[in-house]
Amino acid sequence: MTHTIQNQYLRATIDEMGAELVSLQRLSDGHEYLWHGDARWWHGHCPILFPATGGLWNGTYRHNGQTYTMPKHGFVRQMPWQVEKNEGHSLTLRCESTHETWAHFPWPFVLHATFTLVGRQLAFTLTVVNGGHSPMYFQAGFHPAFVLPDFDETETEADAYLRLQGDDSAVLRATEQGCTEPDHFPVPHTADGMVPVITGTFANEALIFAENRLKAATLCNKQKQPILTVTGQAPVWLFWSPQGVHTPFLCIEPWHGLCDPIGFEGPLTERPYINCAEPGTHWTQGFTIDIHE
Repeated sequence: MTHTIQNQYLRATIDEMGAELVSLQRLSDGHEYLWHGDARWWHGHCPILFPATGGLWNGTYRHNGQTYTMPKHGFVRQMPWQVEKNEGHSLTLRCESTHETWAHFPWPFVLHATFTLVGRQLAFTLTVVNGGHSPMYFQAGFHPAFVLPDFDETETEADAYLRLQGDDSAVLRATEQGCTEPDHFPVPHTADGMVPVITGTFANEALIFAENRLKAATLCNKQKQPILTVTGQAPVWLFWSPQGVHTPFLCIEPWHGLCDPIGFEGPLTERPYINCAEPGTHWTQGFTIDIHE
């Protein structure tokens, strides 16, 4: 089931499955900003990643002498959520751990996902509550995909551009098993410092900026005019388009976590950018999408 919130400028639609944002429209003309999930390229829209972001080496992690399996990006994007509150311009959904989740993640948890429209901005927050009696270690990330309005199948020029706020000089790469290589690599830029959205930019799949390098990213059209800006306090940002495929969307992903380095066999507590919630406490982070007119 889906639920809709709106204000005088925007309408957002959220699916109870995974608490996933599936549409963000401008009310004045119905223009859609969010990717519609065409499975020819990618079936997603804006999944929530928890309790892992990215791949785990051999699909496993270790904690307190036990080894657990974990799917890439965790599992809550495939769980049903329930509406907690709908105020017309704001919606909060809730998800709880189950007997099935304990096989992959041995903590009781409650998640609250809140979507709020304020002017031409959508604000999203995820709150993670530790309902157990020991420190809970987890990662969390956000995976919104945006339509490229000037997409040209011939790709005679860039379909869009990115203007990044922060140090965008070098990136990590995820290769074997979706885990990161140790080296950093240069980022392609135009003469005016923007990153062109072309197939070649994503020849090694995602651009991964770690170490708190970025604070915001603006997606611009072919004329380099801003379409929207994603802002957040995440230590890791990814920009993803399917590798080697000319694609009509781009994902802008603030992550509070990162995939394992290649060959990583350490404990869960040493996974990159791991977060910790003490018993009975909560952790809250999120991001905003600002629409430019």
